[in-house]
Amino acid sequence: MTTDAVTTEEQSVDAAAGTMAPSRAAALWSAIDRFLNHAGDWLNPILVKETRQALKSSQFTITFVLVLAASWVVTVGVVAAIGPRIFYSAEGGTLLAWYYAVLAFPLLVVVPLSAFRSLTAEREDNTYDLLSITTLKPWQIISGKLGSSMAQMAVYFSVMTPCLAFTYLLRGVDVPTIAILLLYTFFWSLGLSMVGILLATLTTQRFAQVFILVGFVSWLLFMFYCGVMWGYGTAYYGRSMLGGVGSGFWIVLGVIATSYATFFALAFFAAAGMITFTSENRSTPLRACMVVQQAAFVGWMAAVWISGNFRLEFVLVMIIFAGLYWYVMGTLLTAERPGLSQRVRRRLPQSFFGRMFLSWFNPGPNSGYMFVIANTTLIVVLGMFAIAFGEITSGGGRGGNPTVEEVVDTMVIGWGYIVGYLGIGLLIISALRRIAKVTMLAAVLIHLLLLLAGFGIPYAVKSMSIELREADYSFLQITDPIFSIRHIFDGGVRGDANVLLILIPGVATCVLLLNMPQIIRELRVVREAAPTRVLQDEAELHPPPEAGPQNPWDEPA
Repeated sequence: MTTDAVTTEEQSVDAAAGTMAPSRAAALWSAIDRFLNHAGDWLNPILVKETRQALKSSQFTITFVLVLAASWVVTVGVVAAIGPRIFYSAEGGTLLAWYYAVLAFPLLVVVPLSAFRSLTAEREDNTYDLLSITTLKPWQIISGKLGSSMAQMAVYFSVMTPCLAFTYLLRGVDVPTIAILLLYTFFWSLGLSMVGILLATLTTQRFAQVFILVGFVSWLLFMFYCGVMWGYGTAYYGRSMLGGVGSGFWIVLGVIATSYATFFALAFFAAAGMITFTSENRSTPLRACMVVQQAAFVGWMAAVWISGNFRLEFVLVMIIFAGLYWYVMGTLLTAERPGLSQRVRRRLPQSFFGRMFLSWFNPGPNSGYMFVIANTTLIVVLGMFAIAFGEITSGGGRGGNPTVEEVVDTMVIGWGYIVGYLGIGLLIISALRRIAKVTMLAAVLIHLLLLLAGFGIPYAVKSMSIELREADYSFLQITDPIFSIRHIFDGGVRGDANVLLILIPGVATCVLLLNMPQIIRELRVVREAAPTRVLQDEAELHPPPEAGPQNPWDEPA
């Protein structure tokens, strides 16, 4: 082969490679374009709409420019204030604290406020009615709003993250401290955005939205102040805090993460339920979240109780927090709209065991009342088991404060107060609903006024009486849960505790029996078959898949 032939062959190979490179690049870009088109169709349309509106709005533009300007001013000003010692001293913490203050304002104030306004603007502009009749589910609307908030957070993070990385070069801070600051702030901002969306769903009246907006802005400013203080402490003392990381740190982190996840899920399903149709089942997902939340709380308290050598203080803390939690949730569950729609009745549990264990998850104020009683009773049973186990392991000779009798009295009396107050409130709400329309807000106010009456009336009568004014406790205050339980812990007479143990659970049982006819009437509702017209519409919307070959030897039809 001659030299000219070899040269010609090499030139042809180079030309082929040159033509193959653009073809491969074109094929790669074509594949990326197809993926982006598919991803755009797969993404939530609310996310796409909200992100476009948010990133093109004047509010985002102004905030973005202000963040850039503030970061530039902080860089120049802090470096000038540090002076020549920046070459040999560790001044990264100073810049990190200032940079974090600049980042915290848009993440803890602007982004949650824009999430709140994104949903209230839908109602003000009368565009939510068009949105609600689309095929989008309520949870898709809420997740789209949250996705838009996350997109805005990503933009602000992209601006400030290089500045935060610059502080590492100045010494004084480490990478884990910066990572923890960014991670905590992201979830903090996401949680505040979820709260803003939930608040936006509470009412459709404009004057009420104004009050909610003022309160929410005030709370966001307070959160910004707390964030700046926390960022300052982490920037200066983060290395010393993280240097001694042990099992306690991971336990606290696990508790925070579990609480955040459960409350976030509860707020998410509550917001989705508030914007859905009244005929839908709003209550079952919320009650499932409450059960998961209680299970997580009991699990962490059990871990702390075991690591704390089975001390009674942890059992008492579990009882108090669980009682307060279920009373608050009970005021909301007993305020639900009575009656089940036909759509909900078609999805009721049908089997015997399903009706036995899952009927408490059905919507309705009476089933909600029994749901709270069941969970509160479970807490009392677990507390009794913990006390018995602790007494067995300690040999029954455990003393100190609180005593076993005080904790047991608190559990039983607290159970009676929760069952009694919620039951009386439910009876009042049911009676008022026969003559007038009682909304959920009005029902919650009835529970609150009933509790305040139990506090205030005995205190007012005692203050006006010369004989009772100087007394530490009288049975006139038996309707006051705080003074009654505190009387037990203040070394009250054992006879008074025995009277409270008889009267309060006894009255609570009577109140429960008075509510039983309504509870039975609500639980006797059985599953209904769907009408033929509904089945035909569902079959048209969701046709069954075509039958295909079941094995390699089957021939297609």
